[in-house]
Amino acid sequence: MGNPSSVNLDDFSLAKDGPFFWLLVRARLMKPDLSPLPRRAVFFALFTWLPLFVFSAWKGSAYGGEIQVPFLFDFTAAVRFLLSVPLLIAAEMVLDSRTREVIGHFFKSGLLPEKELPPFAASLVKIARLRNSVLPEIAIVGLILVSAFESRIESFPSISTWQMLLTESGAARTPAGWWYVLVSLPVFQFLMFRWLWRIGLWYWFIWKISRLDLELTATHPDGAAGLGFLSLAQAKFGIIIFAGSAVIAADIGKEIIFGGASLFDYQMLVLGYVLLVLIIFLSPLLVFSRRLFEVKRRGLMEYGALASRYTRLFHRKWVRGETAEGEALMGSADIQSLADLAGSFEIIRKMKPVPVDLNTLMALAGPAIAPMLPLVLTVFPLEEILKGILGILF
Repeated sequence: MGNPSSVNLDDFSLAKDGPFFWLLVRARLMKPDLSPLPRRAVFFALFTWLPLFVFSAWKGSAYGGEIQVPFLFDFTAAVRFLLSVPLLIAAEMVLDSRTREVIGHFFKSGLLPEKELPPFAASLVKIARLRNSVLPEIAIVGLILVSAFESRIESFPSISTWQMLLTESGAARTPAGWWYVLVSLPVFQFLMFRWLWRIGLWYWFIWKISRLDLELTATHPDGAAGLGFLSLAQAKFGIIIFAGSAVIAADIGKEIIFGGASLFDYQMLVLGYVLLVLIIFLSPLLVFSRRLFEVKRRGLMEYGALASRYTRLFHRKWVRGETAEGEALMGSADIQSLADLAGSFEIIRKMKPVPVDLNTLMALAGPAIAPMLPLVLTVFPLEEILKGILGILF
């Protein structure tokens, strides 16, 4: 079994280190151990949302007036900055702790043989170096600056909103609109792109692990040769999925209410998002499929041969009567051994080609679908739904 004392597990973290991390530490928004979480979650929520409200109230576009989309009625802005931004911050602790548990389990479970410790340690060092690199975050900032420039010159909307006012002389971006384009939206985009980069590092690490000679066991009760625990980490990415889905749902809701759109206009977008989420967060585990198929094939052959020998001896002893005199069938350990062997063979026969179960699928699809459910009320009013339910029950 691998010895965890010879490998520095502290080198692995999806949330720690990097330029942005140390900037927050120096700004005293958090400590090196990622605490306190509420401090920076509230800071970024207020930093992105509160100035928008203040500027909108100053210009009279927060509640109503002559504009068609007041700030406080813009669901997308509220959800993006008051819900999704804090969730992207909270994801740091959630994913950091769970991925560490997964890495530690490779040692505790004995999956990592002694000879594979050096390449495993080398992968930890490599991922730490990539995570700490300045270039990825500089590239993210550059991408966001390009996006902000495109937003500045985007085509003008057909109605007045808290971001853009339409007048006889043309369209003009409001102070709140400028803060949104130059500050609030870039902060959200940076947090999201930064997570996408670090998720990519996690997937690279999974790929490196899949190339090691792991001690996989066909009869492991998780039905994945002992790799079922990997799906526990994937399930925790649901917090990021929910953050993205909530923004999409809010934007669709805004278009339905203010733009006259219908939920049916977005059914393919919603379906596509759910499918994309499942592909992105489950496909990395496909790298173990070849190994699992091989373990299953070998297990069926080995346990099949064992079962043939055992059942043949069992048949001779108990069916043909070639048993020791005085030995009773009732209470014999042979019966329990036969049942155990049959159970082991059935586990191998039902082995999954990917270390994913139904709970993991629900943990990923659920956060993608849940924010979309309130949109159903735009098609079927709550009153009609309740009448239908009561009519069925009573």
